Parts: sequence; C-alpha cells; structure tokens
Amino acid sequence: MKKITFRILAVLLTLSLLLAGCDIEKGTPISQANNDNNTENNTETTATPAVTEAATPTPIPKKALTFEEIEQLAAQCSFHVHWYTKNDDFSAGTAFILDSKVHGQKLLVTAFHFLVPDDDDGSFKGSDLPASILGGEVSYAKTGEDTGARLKNCLVIEDAAAVPALDKDVAAFTLYNGQNLNALPLSEDTVTTGDKLYLLANLWDTDDVHENCVYECTAFLDQDYTVTYKLDPKYGTTGASGGPVINKYGEVVGIHMASGGDLLYSHSSRSFIRQIDAATISDITYPEDLSEYKGEPSDGPQQIYHQTSRVAETLFFDMTINSAEISDTYGDEVAPEGKKFLTLDITCDSTDIYDDDLDLYYYDFSIVWSGGYDAAYRLLAGDVADEFFTVKANAVTNAKVVFQIPEEPGTLTLFYVDYYVDDDNEMHEIADHFFDIPVEGF
Repeated sequence: MKKITFRILAVLLTLSLLLAGCDIEKGTPISQANNDNNTENNTETTATPAVTEAATPTPIPKKALTFEEIEQLAAQCSFHVHWYTKNDDFSAGTAFILDSKVHGQKLLVTAFHFLVPDDDDGSFKGSDLPASILGGEVSYAKTGEDTGARLKNCLVIEDAAAVPALDKDVAAFTLYNGQNLNALPLSEDTVTTGDKLYLLANLWDTDDVHENCVYECTAFLDQDYTVTYKLDPKYGTTGASGGPVINKYGEVVGIHMASGGDLLYSHSSRSFIRQIDAATISDITYPEDLSEYKGEPSDGPQQIYHQTSRVAETLFFDMTINSAEISDTYGDEVAPEGKKFLTLDITCDSTDIYDDDLDLYYYDFSIVWSGGYDAAYRLLAGDVADEFFTVKANAVTNAKVVFQIPEEPGTLTLFYVDYYVDDDNEMHEIADHFFDIPVEGF
C-alpha cells in the first residue's frame, strides 16, 4: 500500500514540475512570462541573452525665450562697426557674432552692401572687399560702448554682391579680441508664415525708437535663400542692414538686408552660412591699432560743446536755441506710452554769412539721452511740418525741432552736424555741435 502511495506522489510531483515550466495558456516559459509582467521579481538568466535595438534618443524640445531674455540678446549680441576704408571712414549698419566650426573661431557677420564704394559701377564683388577695408572698431549697438574687438581679416566670399542680390549680400571678418563677444546660434529650421521674429538693431530713422533695440516682426515667406517678414511700417530701417533676425528660441534665421513697401527682406541663415563656410580667410591682415587712420584732431570734425551759451556759429548761419518744452502732446498728437515730446525753438541767422537758401533735414538733428538717441521727429518752419525746413538766404529764420523722448530721459543733449556737400555729392563734416538741454526745460 505504501509503494502505491509513493508512486502516486511521484507522478503528481513530476506533473507539478512539468507544469511549473510552462505558461498554461500560451506554452510560454515562465521565465519569459515573468520578464514581460514582473521584471523586478525575475532573477532567472537564460543561456542565450536577448538582443535589443538601441533606443532612438528623444530630441530635447527647444525652450522659447522670454521677452526679457530677447532683450538681453539684443544688448549683448548686436554690434556696430566703425569702418575704415580706402575711400572714407564711417559707421553703418548692424552686425553680430557667430561661432564658426569650419573656420575654428568667432566671426563678425554683417551686410555687404554698405561696404561697396560710393563710386562703384556695379563691378565691385566680394573678392574686392579685403583690399578695400583698412580696419574697424566694434562697439555694442545698444550702448555704443567699445568692445575692444577690432577687425583682423576679411573672409573672401568670391561672389558676394549688394542688394538686390539678396542671396549674396553677406560679409564676414575675423577679429582681434573677439573671443569674449557673445555669439548667436543659427537656425536650421524653415520659418513658417506667421511665426514671431525679432529684428535686433539700433534704428534711428524711425518715429519710435526702442531703447532695447528689439523690434517684433511676423514671418511672411521662407524661400531658402531669403526670409521675408513684416514690421510695423511706422519704423524706419536705417541702421538695420546686417542686423540679426532671430526666432523665439534666440536663433538667427536671417540677416536684414532691405525693405520694400510693407515687407522686409533678410538673407536666410541656411544660405549665408553656406557661403561663409565655403569662404577663405584673406591673407591681408588689418592693424589692431587704428590710430594712423584717425588722423590728427584737426583733420576730422571739430567737437564743440555749448553747455551754457546755446549759441553755435556754423558754416552757414548762427544757430540759437531759444527755449525747450517737454509735453505729453504735440498739436493733436498724443505721445506714445512711455514717451513725451521735446520741442526746441531755434533761430538760424544767415545774415552776412550765406547768400543762398539752405535746407536743414530731420537727420541733421539728434537728441541723445541716457541709454539712447533719436533723430528729429518733426521740423517746423512756421506752422508747416515737413522732413526739412529752409533757412532763408541772408536772413533770420525761426523754426521748431520736435523729438520723441522717454518719460524719464535722465539727461538730454542736442547733437547738430555742421557739414557741406561738394560738387561730387560727397559730404564733408565740419563740426559736431552739442547742447545740454535741461530736462525741466529752460
């Protein structure tokens, strides 16, 4: 009886062991079933390790910048250059820095077109640029503060050309002391119609200057080599050429080049980086010390400060500032939020000085305040507002110059340029006149 019992127990034990090695429903080894359903409790190893494919890394989503962060980029990453060329020295346009992997260093990038000589007949190309430049000083666009960086070499972009060749209008330079300047990343993405963009530039020919150098725009069309966008037409774009146009992630999508109607045009980052990467660095090296090109003080415009007299003897007339008034309104116009109107009453007396009528334009006058500046908003001779007024020959002319200024400007200084234009249409600057304007008026 005991033998039979032991045999039955042995059979039952064998069956239980067989069943213990299988999933009853699917015939799957329990070790695999445990791996699928309760990996933490599975300590069994198999003879042949399973082979798994490497997981595709999930792209890290980009983070849109706050407006305050965009403002910081404008302050730290947009630049002016004072250019020294074989024909002239001048400040023009805006520039930015990119960190070039191909050339192994930081490069200053800007527009090509304002570096073309005035007497060009259309034949000046990118290959001509290195020998045309003598050097340049780099400053921050927002504050005008000198960065200490200087142009070192020009990149030879063989077929660079001025507007309307939007897909070729680019210039780039290596730098002395440029390693600490902040570079902007480039976007590789296509811009979508309606995307918010930002133009970073210090505009001056406009009715509403932004002290933060940030101008919000809307993308209109991306055509690979150009990105077209819209900016409120109340803004002029003088000074914007070469400035970076960035997306909400702070990446450069284009370089501003031109405007037409209500559209603005930029050379896309995908296009200009191809040209910069293919360029060679010129063997012409510019001097870091540019003092030899600045000339003696008498060779340039004289800097004249009229802190108390408010009377200037210019080449064509004596100019007197009679009064200054700060107000919330100008005629029927109400100052924009955060702004006020500054109206200067002036007299220009050309008696026994100049025998021809002379037109003064709005850009002959600028008002400078703590942290910014702007050209004249309106010019009035009598009750007529225009972009210029006429100083009558051998006579006394009364006029008003109106500016838009911040509500709390800090300090105010009128800047007037005394110059003449010769028969070849070249401008010769004689003197820069500065007048302190009390914030509370006269």
